[in-house]
Amino acid sequence: MFNRLKPEDYPHIKKFFDKHRYPLCEYSPATIIVWNRCLYEVSWKLDGDLLLVAETDLEPPAARRLLMPVPYPFRDIPPAELADILRRHRHTRYYYVPQDYYERHKAGLETFFTVAEQPGYMDYLYHTRDMAALAGHKYAKKRNLIAQFNKQTAAVKKVKVEALTRRNNGACLNLLDRWAKDPEAGAHLDMLNCERKAIINGLKHFDLLELRGVLVKIDDEICGFAFGSRLSDGVFVLNFEKALDNVKGLYQFLDNELARRLPQGCSFINKESDLCKPGLAKTKESYYPAFKIKSYTLTLK
Repeated sequence: MFNRLKPEDYPHIKKFFDKHRYPLCEYSPATIIVWNRCLYEVSWKLDGDLLLVAETDLEPPAARRLLMPVPYPFRDIPPAELADILRRHRHTRYYYVPQDYYERHKAGLETFFTVAEQPGYMDYLYHTRDMAALAGHKYAKKRNLIAQFNKQTAAVKKVKVEALTRRNNGACLNLLDRWAKDPEAGAHLDMLNCERKAIINGLKHFDLLELRGVLVKIDDEICGFAFGSRLSDGVFVLNFEKALDNVKGLYQFLDNELARRLPQGCSFINKESDLCKPGLAKTKESYYPAFKIKSYTLTLK
């Protein structure tokens, strides 16, 4: 039987994700937990050496699907076994099947499944060193925006960057509340209620989920924050980044500060997908991703 996933389950499922090789952001256990009960209900169970994670939409018709099974220790699961797992557990579909897995097993997958690309769920990955240094001609516009931010704040305002922790992340909650109550301020924030719930989940369980991030204050007033989670060895997922967009260069400053503060050995930043939003896709492309990874669905034939 599948059990509803709770933040307290993180220590029990964490080991399955320590050495996994699924590069999509949906395979960060912290990501799975913070989005639970926002758009869908997440549940889990163990099946031998496999961790199975299921999503069920909260809105009717409440479709249900599995993520790719996560073995411990990690191994590549052949298509025939994938099909058998679905049948045993009375499911018909997988979501978030990584592009590299599909390309390795294309022939076998098409024997058992109808395969479809998931529009809007292609992840963008960047070299951390590029995001931290912003070196070279292609990043000139980013450096210029950060220079404008520094110039407009240097003379009359005090800018402070802090590592985000459980002790100070209440300031982020206060900022969300301020934006929610002030329509003019809220106009600067492209955020759905479900995303707000996920951010609050993350901030509430910040230490338990081993999240890390930064916040930016101007004259002691928080104006932006960014935080995320470990995806796999050397890969950090930037789950949430929110700032006042009427402060020119603030988002670029925040991006750069986060990248500079990630631990040594974190080679890539996964900035998640564009959800088929042209503006979001344009922003992600403007940082010149090192590579992009498509996501697929598998439906039993």
